[in-house]
Amino acid sequence: MRQNKLLDLILNNRYRIWWHVLFWIMMYLDDFLSLFGLTASYEPDVMKFVAFGIMLDMMMVYVNFYVLIPKFFLKGKYLEYALLTLLTLIINIGLVSIDEYANIGMEFDDGTHLTFLDIVILPFVLTMTLLGTAVAIKLFKGYVADQRYISDLKSANLETELAYLKDQINPHSLFNALNNIYVQSQIRPAEASESILLLSELLRYQLYDCAKEKVYLKDEINYLNTYLKLDALRKNKAKIDFKINGVPDRHMVAPFLFIPFIENAVKHGMSTDNESEILIQLDLLEDEIQFLVQNTIPKTKNKVVQGGIGLKNVQRRLELLYPNRHQLTISDTGEIYEVRLVLQPNKI
Repeated sequence: MRQNKLLDLILNNRYRIWWHVLFWIMMYLDDFLSLFGLTASYEPDVMKFVAFGIMLDMMMVYVNFYVLIPKFFLKGKYLEYALLTLLTLIINIGLVSIDEYANIGMEFDDGTHLTFLDIVILPFVLTMTLLGTAVAIKLFKGYVADQRYISDLKSANLETELAYLKDQINPHSLFNALNNIYVQSQIRPAEASESILLLSELLRYQLYDCAKEKVYLKDEINYLNTYLKLDALRKNKAKIDFKINGVPDRHMVAPFLFIPFIENAVKHGMSTDNESEILIQLDLLEDEIQFLVQNTIPKTKNKVVQGGIGLKNVQRRLELLYPNRHQLTISDTGEIYEVRLVLQPNKI
C-alpha cells in the first residue's frame, strides 16, 4: 500500500511541476543558499551569470526531455541521440564560457587566471553530470510507469480470464443439474419438486453468494452438499462418503474450486447399474486445505456427454489464483480415480 502511494506521488502529473522545481533547487542548492547568506555570497554581476547558466541548463535538459528522447532515443536512434546530446552540451558550455569571460574576465581578484580546466573541462563534467542525472531520472520514471501499466494490464487480463472461467462453470453446473432433474422426472416424478428446490439453492449461491473473488469455505461446503443431495435423488445405487475434518470457519477460498472434481467423479465414477463408491474428504489444517476425491471406475462406463468443461478449467484457475500455493495430483489405476489438492487458502 505504501509503495503504491509513493508511485502515485512520483507518477501523478499533478505533482510534476513540484518535482521539477525540487530537482533544480537541489542542482543549484549552493547558489540558492547564497541568496540567504548561508554560503559564500556572489556579486550582482556574478548572480546574473549564475541565472544565465541556470537558464541554459534548463533549456538543454528540456530539449533533451521533450525533443531528443521521444524523437530519437525511444525510437532506437541511439547514435543520432548521442550526437545531438553532445551538440547541446557543446553549445551550452560554449555560451557559459563566453558569458563567464564577459562577466568575470580571465583573471580573478587574487591575481589567479582561468585555465583550460576552469573554462572547458570542469564545466563539461558538471554539465554532463547534471544532464545525465536529469535524463536518468526521466528514463527511470518512464520505466516505472511502463512497468506499472504492464502490471495493471496483466491484472486486468487475469481478472477477465478468471471471470470467463468462472462464468463457464456456472452454466455447466446448471446444465448438469437440469439433466439430472429430467432423468429423475422420468423415473421418480414425485421427487422432482425436491430437486427443483435444491436447484434453486444452487442458483442462489451461484448468482448472489459468489459475486466476490473469495467466499467462506463453509458456504462452499454447503454448496457441495446441496449438489450431492440433488445428484443422489437421481442415482440410488451410489455410495457417497463426504468427510470434513476440521473447522471450516477460518478459511476463505475462490468459489467453485472443488465442484469440477466432484462433478468429474459423479459423471465418470457413478453408475446407475452397479453400486459405485465416491469418497470426498476435506482436511482443514491451520495453514492449508487438503482435498481428496476418490471414485471407483465402473466396468461399464457411463455415456459421456460432450461439451463438458473438464479439469483444464479448474487447473488454469488454480494457476492464476494460487500460484506457488497449491499442489494438484491426479492418478488413475484403472480401478480407482483419485484427485488430491493441497491448497494454501486465505485466512479470515
